Amino acid sequence: MTLAACPLCGTPTDRRLLAHAHDLQPAVATWIAAAAPAWSPAAGLCPACAGRYAGRLARQRSATSLHTATDPVTTFPYYHPAEETVLSQPQRLPDYTTFTGAGVTVAFLDSGYYPHPDLAVTPTWPGAPPVWHRLRQPSLRDALQRVPLRLAEYVDLTDAGERVGLATPSLWDDAGDSWHGQMTSVIAAGNGLLSDGLYRGYAPGASLLPIKIGRSGGRIPEEDILRGLGWLLRDDNWQRYGVRVINISVGGDFPQDWQENPVCRAAHALAQRGVFIAAAAGNRGIEELLAPAQTPTVLTVGGVDDRNRRWRPSDPDAVEQLALYQHNYGVVSWRHALLRKPEILALARWIPSPVLPPSPMLKETHAIARLRQVLQGEDDSHLDTYLRHWEQTLHAGQQPATPADAVAATDGPTQWMAEVWSALRRRMNAHKWVHPYYQHVDGTSVAVAQVSAVAAQMFEANPALTAETVRQLLVESSLALPHLLPRQTGAGLLQPALAVAAALRAHGGRLGAFPRSGTHLRDFELQKWSVQGKLTVLVPDHLPGAIGTTIYLGYYAPQADRVSVTGSFNGWQPGQLVLQPAANGWWHAALRLPPGTHQYRFWIESTAHPTPCWCRDPENPVCVEGGYQAGHSSISV
Repeated sequence: MTLAACPLCGTPTDRRLLAHAHDLQPAVATWIAAAAPAWSPAAGLCPACAGRYAGRLARQRSATSLHTATDPVTTFPYYHPAEETVLSQPQRLPDYTTFTGAGVTVAFLDSGYYPHPDLAVTPTWPGAPPVWHRLRQPSLRDALQRVPLRLAEYVDLTDAGERVGLATPSLWDDAGDSWHGQMTSVIAAGNGLLSDGLYRGYAPGASLLPIKIGRSGGRIPEEDILRGLGWLLRDDNWQRYGVRVINISVGGDFPQDWQENPVCRAAHALAQRGVFIAAAAGNRGIEELLAPAQTPTVLTVGGVDDRNRRWRPSDPDAVEQLALYQHNYGVVSWRHALLRKPEILALARWIPSPVLPPSPMLKETHAIARLRQVLQGEDDSHLDTYLRHWEQTLHAGQQPATPADAVAATDGPTQWMAEVWSALRRRMNAHKWVHPYYQHVDGTSVAVAQVSAVAAQMFEANPALTAETVRQLLVESSLALPHLLPRQTGAGLLQPALAVAAALRAHGGRLGAFPRSGTHLRDFELQKWSVQGKLTVLVPDHLPGAIGTTIYLGYYAPQADRVSVTGSFNGWQPGQLVLQPAANGWWHAALRLPPGTHQYRFWIESTAHPTPCWCRDPENPVCVEGGYQAGHSSISV
């Protein structure tokens, strides 16, 4: 271990930890640079300093959203001027990052698709990436066809036809009906390639089987949903492509008892064959379920609005601020009992989703981002250039006054700056802008994609699981929301990390003999493990061995050569508190800690990867901000 002084506080720190300054949250990095003008991320930063500046930023956040303080108001809530965007899925509901859905195929039934760059096999583009906002068809298609994508196949069943293959023209169509399926598939399985990994889905390693259904123009009658399910059943196509999860973000024509509805019967037939099916509840907020959402063996998904806040499931006050999305609900009869639907909820508002790549909107969302940089003082020298660029991207007749018009019509910089910001926000709102390549979306179509992605992670973690067990574990691990209407909440809010941890310990799982990481060990449990010689007790240097509470920690890393825990209790230094290998790639130890709240991460070293992974505990859903893009795990004793 080579130590170097943190450039801000002088604390001796492992050089490899200092290098993680490149992974700071942009707002935190900007805050530090303003306080210490001579500093840059290349100089490095110790975790303690990153945490202190993250705390200062957090204390400056408003208790209420700032989106109404702008003129015009923005379309999404935010709480600090430097954080005017939306949080990613993992930042709001932490997942089990060890598993990506690899080896699992998820089928999507939707109105259309586009093979977005975030569906590439790897999360980084090989070689120099294309300038995405400048590409037009067919150059965009040529670029995407040069890299391997995670599409098992493509099926177009629209207009009573059947066309199969990745060369099918409708897969590369930039029509409006391609957007919805692109949205759901990337929310579930995107790797965040166009956002440097920030806006990834929960299953960025899963294979996809997109099935386009409906009629020209995007209309999807119930009989066309049936055609999609029928194609999967025919000749066991679901088995041929290894489909273990089906995501359905569309609904039928009218309410009907599930036993009488052909769509519900087809969905039930697939579920009986062992396929996990998740369906959107619908967005009207009424007591009405449309096929296949009323099928008892289909997991119906409703929505929650977390107001784009950073919150923790362990904080009751934060949980009580969660609100219901306006999803449909109802009751169905199953096995001589009444079953409430939806059974589970997921995030349904302010979810980042990619803009359709070949659309003119992508050029404008990119221009919005560049002009925002200028107005925030990041590139003053190119103001005129970006104003001209902005003006050129606008479509004639869409905007009465461009920023350039506003500049020309005013006298001084103070006056025209407000005019530019106002015009810019109008365009942001028109596209629900949150990033150069992403917009925010809402609906139960969004929520169900998250559940399908976590199901794919669960099947990867434990291939022996049945669809019914996956459904059961998702429901049992969810976060109860007792302050909301019981008839609309089901079991509660999806908890991705806990669901996968439960899958690992279910029948046939790798970790059935081990507790979940982050749990307190009672004295008799510790004694049992210690007598068997299967567990090392780790004690930070400053803590006497006989004092403190014992916490069980573990990390699944089959390829690792060494795993250690770093945290606020040992100055974040790797290699000091080393876990011991157990069965099936599991590393574990008992850590004795004094009373209080402690932050930690695991340090995973492997000859296969020269750069160690500094990872949060995927089995502990409680995360706190540490200044980095991913939060630190937190434990209270």
